[in-house]
Amino acid sequence: NAQLFTKYAYKLITTHCQQHYIMMQKIFLLSLVAVATISGADAWGECPTSDTGNYSEACYKATEPPYFVCINMTPDEWVEKALETYPRCCGADLSECTCPVKDYWFFKNKIADYCAKVDVCGPPAIAAESSESSGGDARFLRGQAEDANE
Repeated sequence: NAQLFTKYAYKLITTHCQQHYIMMQKIFLLSLVAVATISGADAWGECPTSDTGNYSEACYKATEPPYFVCINMTPDEWVEKALETYPRCCGADLSECTCPVKDYWFFKNKIADYCAKVDVCGPPAIAAESSESSGGDARFLRGQAEDANE
């Protein structure tokens, strides 16, 4: 009887400790999320700024990706990526868009805001200067090829 009681007490204590451990893990994770949310983006770091000035400051700000993405890219690269995807993923025809979730409602809800932000960006200053001498092909960079050379 004493052995049975000992086994039962050990199992009860072990189960109780495991429950407390799991609860402490949950509290820790929730507190991390709360601190990150309250702190805002600055808690994760800041994206680098551009030294080239190829695009406007509003364009860099509008196309800035999340911190974990922008630390692996230059500001000009993320603007160029946004301008590259703009013609394929903005508009009614998404057949050229390569995003794997392009047919889902949450993508369609988010992409309109993204497209409006990318629309702030014009062609880079270097391309705009060269386009003045080449007949105005700079609009082609934004996916508006139909009237680019008019």
